[in-house]
Amino acid sequence: MVHKIALFNHKGGVSKTTTTFNLGWMLASKGKTVILVDTDPQCNLTGIALKEETEDDEARIEKIYNTHSNIKTGLAPAFESQPRAIKAVDCIPIEGQEGLFLLPGHVGFAEYEVTLGIAQKQNCSRSRYRSHPQHR
Repeated sequence: MVHKIALFNHKGGVSKTTTTFNLGWMLASKGKTVILVDTDPQCNLTGIALKEETEDDEARIEKIYNTHSNIKTGLAPAFESQPRAIKAVDCIPIEGQEGLFLLPGHVGFAEYEVTLGIAQKQNCSRSRYRSHPQHR
């Protein structure tokens, strides 16, 4: 059975990224297969997982973005009305911990937040409309 753990708190500075990385590392060290998914457009989890500390590391991460999938490219068909199915993406193995993988974040993922907000508003409007007595 697959277990999923999601950490979410809209407030900044509450240790979501650090907790996510350390929890993932510990679960992988216990023999679990873990995929860290960076959905934050700031991409701090990606930076920590890929050990971004110097300008050389930034260049390495830029190369990863050009050769690997990330959260934005993986979900592009759904958000950009592309006529193709969403496909599984290849995650990056994290150095130093077998069984730990990363689906990198992408700064451009923030563009999709507006689309999600509009979709959520439309969905709420439709359910209110359907529950109105004249439209049953």
